[in-house]
Amino acid sequence: MSLNPFSKKKKKKLNIQEKGHREPIVVKFFKEKDEKKMHVNVEDAEASGSGEKEVEDVKKKRAHFVPNDKYFSITVYAVAALCVVVLFGVILSNITPVVDAIKRFISVLSPFIIGGIIAFVLTPIVNFLDASFFEKVLKIKKAKVRAGLSIALTYIVFIGLLVLGMMKLVPEVSDSISQLIDKSKTFFVDSSGSDATGTVADSSEKKDDNEKHSVDEILNNIGENGIKGMVDEAKRLLPSVLSKVSDKIPTVVTGTFNWLKSLITTIINILLGIAVSIYMVCDKRRIAGAATKIVYCIFKPKTAQRVINNSKESFQIFIGFIIGKSIDSLIIGILTFFMLKIFGLPYELLVAVIVGVTNMIPFFGPFIGAIPGVLLYLCIDPVYALIFVIMILAIQQFDGWILGPMILGDSTGVRPIWVIFGITVGGAYFGFIGMFLGVPVTAVVVYLVNKAVDKKLGEKHIEVS
Repeated sequence: MSLNPFSKKKKKKLNIQEKGHREPIVVKFFKEKDEKKMHVNVEDAEASGSGEKEVEDVKKKRAHFVPNDKYFSITVYAVAALCVVVLFGVILSNITPVVDAIKRFISVLSPFIIGGIIAFVLTPIVNFLDASFFEKVLKIKKAKVRAGLSIALTYIVFIGLLVLGMMKLVPEVSDSISQLIDKSKTFFVDSSGSDATGTVADSSEKKDDNEKHSVDEILNNIGENGIKGMVDEAKRLLPSVLSKVSDKIPTVVTGTFNWLKSLITTIINILLGIAVSIYMVCDKRRIAGAATKIVYCIFKPKTAQRVINNSKESFQIFIGFIIGKSIDSLIIGILTFFMLKIFGLPYELLVAVIVGVTNMIPFFGPFIGAIPGVLLYLCIDPVYALIFVIMILAIQQFDGWILGPMILGDSTGVRPIWVIFGITVGGAYFGFIGMFLGVPVTAVVVYLVNKAVDKKLGEKHIEVS
């Protein structure tokens, strides 16, 4: 053996095949090896004429270490049922703290939830770039290089579009909202001033007159008494001013602090979510492999394979709906923007954003998105409102009959009653996000229940048609 550290000795290359991130998870089953028996069979010991002491020892060991499977299973089920009943009772008796704890837990996990959603949405794009561009077009053979380039390009485009949208979209929408608020103030002032009774106008005039008189009195006192009068007026007005300011300061400070806290928390969660999504996309094969190991560790092979297949199909239903509905809503928002531009309606960007975002909600989304636009244009000009209603009806017909089936197809496979159920329950508990995610979650639950029922009916040889 050479001890020279500078000697040039070639290392043996390990024959390990590199697996790309698109490689499927492979599960192998090994046959049990023949092993030597580590215990003495009682029948063999008695047949071979072994001593009674050895036979008794074997019987004692066997009685001590071999449990009764029947009673053991009954005990496990009884303990599990008792734990479930106790847990359910504890939850019911402390429902408010439990709900608060669940909300707190969800808020803590929000970066991982955001990261998971981003990873789910961007993973198909990463796979497409890897397979169709870097492998077929650029002929890159190394899987790790292709994966790195695909992930980098996808996230550069995604973050670039996000920053561009924040820089362009947010200022224009905020300007539209501020203009709308200013016009609404003018509208209400004009309408109140043109009142037939004139009570509002009179009250405002009286208020202005009182303020003018009080100011004139203060100025007269200051002019008559000079600096002494100024000091006296300051002393007289200072307590009331300080009391009003002190009353308003806590509210203003608390509101500003809460707003800044929520804004900073949201920005941090989004940034952490993007970072978590990058790690999820990079390690998606390891995550899938770890999940597969856990499933096969807990369940029997047939049950584990069924669980994995159901999970894959549920994931396809869920992510297919989210991606398809996002693309559909983006197209509807852009189409609405250009139609508003063509017809010359104001606040086109704000209205298009509202229509595109609310279109994410199935079934009720188009109606929810049309209401703010109709109310807005009614305040400006009823003709604008009529044009907007006709335009939205035409766009939604196009979406319902052509664009939606082309992009989504039958991605959920649920009846309208279940769609309404998912939107209602999700919106009641989780707001707008719940209204959007309620439909794919309901679709997954309905799919799993139907599959379980069909399996049980098949085992009982029953067919319901």
